Amino acid sequence: MLKFTLDTNTFISATISKGNEYEILKLAKDGKIKIISSLEIIKEFREVISRRKFGFSQKQIDNVTKQILSISDLIVPIIKLKIVKDDPDDDKILECAVSGSVDYVVSGDRHLLDLKEYDNIPIIKTAEALKIIKKLL
Repeated sequence: MLKFTLDTNTFISATISKGNEYEILKLAKDGKIKIISSLEIIKEFREVISRRKFGFSQKQIDNVTKQILSISDLIVPIIKLKIVKDDPDDDKILECAVSGSVDYVVSGDRHLLDLKEYDNIPIIKTAEALKIIKKLL
């Protein structure tokens, strides 16, 4: 089974609309793929989704966080990296991916996408991830 680490923006997009990012979470819920995440990523998700512009109540944020946690395998990254110089917050995504031995990082963040890969882990957009998954199903 393929393992993915999702960037925070992927979780945000899945929460606010039923597009490709939502499909990735649905595939994880259905047991077709594994999502490997970390508390740092979940914490950042909660901070971002709590912004007024998204308009979610605390109860809604708690519910969606529980849903994400229920379909994710949480790990504690065993390494600290300093790779993404323009956005050091993105290093947590790579730390999780490497520590979790994932097959892909899924992101819409140009700082990560510009890397193309890290430690032999491709960094791809959601649409590409869905194509890869569908080929294997």
